[in-house]
Amino acid sequence: MTKTSNNLYQIKVSLIGAQPPIWRRLLIEPDTTFQDLHRIIQLAMGWQVSHLHLFQAQDGRLLGDLAEDEDSMLNVEDESAVAVSSLLAREGQVLMYEYDFGDGWEHDVTLEKILPGNQEEPLPRCIKAVRQCPPENVGGLPGFYDFLEAMEDATRPEYAAAREWRGGEWFDPEYVNLNQINEDLLERHALFAEYANDEPPMAAIDLCGINPNQMHELLQNPLNCPSVFKPLLNAEAVNQVLDTAPIIRMAKVLVAALEGKGIRLTSNGNLPLKQVQAMIQAGGEEIVFPMGRFRKIRSEEHVLPVILTRVLLELAGFTKTQKGHLLLKKTAQTRLAKKGWLTFYQDIFSTALSQLNWAWIDNREGMEGVQYVAPFCFWLLSEKGDQWRPVQEYLADMLRTFPQLPLSAEPSTYISGEQQANWALDARMLELYRILGLIERNPEQAEFQEADKQTMRRTALFETMFVRA
Repeated sequence: MTKTSNNLYQIKVSLIGAQPPIWRRLLIEPDTTFQDLHRIIQLAMGWQVSHLHLFQAQDGRLLGDLAEDEDSMLNVEDESAVAVSSLLAREGQVLMYEYDFGDGWEHDVTLEKILPGNQEEPLPRCIKAVRQCPPENVGGLPGFYDFLEAMEDATRPEYAAAREWRGGEWFDPEYVNLNQINEDLLERHALFAEYANDEPPMAAIDLCGINPNQMHELLQNPLNCPSVFKPLLNAEAVNQVLDTAPIIRMAKVLVAALEGKGIRLTSNGNLPLKQVQAMIQAGGEEIVFPMGRFRKIRSEEHVLPVILTRVLLELAGFTKTQKGHLLLKKTAQTRLAKKGWLTFYQDIFSTALSQLNWAWIDNREGMEGVQYVAPFCFWLLSEKGDQWRPVQEYLADMLRTFPQLPLSAEPSTYISGEQQANWALDARMLELYRILGLIERNPEQAEFQEADKQTMRRTALFETMFVRA
């Protein structure tokens, strides 16, 4: 197609968060529809048209394929009926294009320049392409970086698995074929006609009642996602049930012991056993250390809830270690005195979600994606957590919604990626939520009953913290 309008747009499409950057610079006509822009981005970036997509303008308007929104859950406008110039009219304006709501590939689409329309070369055209886009279903940016590490060194045990996953193909992140991109752009209508004649390319993912925009907001900031949960808490209601959280009961005992000169640590830098036992007693032995009836406690390192409480206090900036003593910072004392334990809990909660390395919880490599997708469990609990339900039901919902999660598992001859994902979701996510007081399990410890028969439900504390918007 030759240029027919008076101007043309120079746009830049950048994969958000990618380091080193991955981007394309394109020339398009202003009256290009968003449906055509979707196709242009797919071909220019190197995606495979295998997942859902949408555009989001700065004013919040959503545009997409109406066939992907049959139940009107997203309330998108028809992308085939809206021109790019209606949302990008001034240089510097930006909108967002998201592809694959599971992996969450977000792109900034920036109108860099409005150029005079005196060019006779066919449009659209890619004039600059920097680095290859990630493989499909690699698990978002964390999975992509893991994949690149595995592909860098043929001596690594992960190399063979990564190469096999790619179908034996080599992946060079720097390689881009600009000529091929432009050939595909000129043939895009024929190419997409082929997609339409094949089996449907869009693999719809079951989001369990949440729309992709809400999902993105929830995963990005689970404690401030107003389209999903109300941002303002009923402080009185939360305070009434705050002490039901094991971590609060243990923290209160620890903070009380820290007042004054602090706690003298052992030669290994651990809490003295007397303090550990006091925290177990406060948290509830059945929850914190049910094996206490069978074996003696030798160190806080053997009692996850206790050491987790101490670690979170330190990460949140409440404590410090100095000259063999664990001390409560003066700023923490002041904050507790002025704001109370609800603010303390919110600080600990936020720290647990964003700063704690969850792989530390079970001391296993891999499955980094669990920490990113874990907030979706809050939605599941708000949907059906009022009744006792099998733990396995929640794990199955997580894996059905995020089918790429097992891809970040460590290569193993004996344990499948799905099994590793299930274990990591249980040992990291659910264990943390239990210590934070958001769920209760029956029985409390899976050792007492087969894991697939264990049930769980949300707590009163969860219900006051996560009120549906």
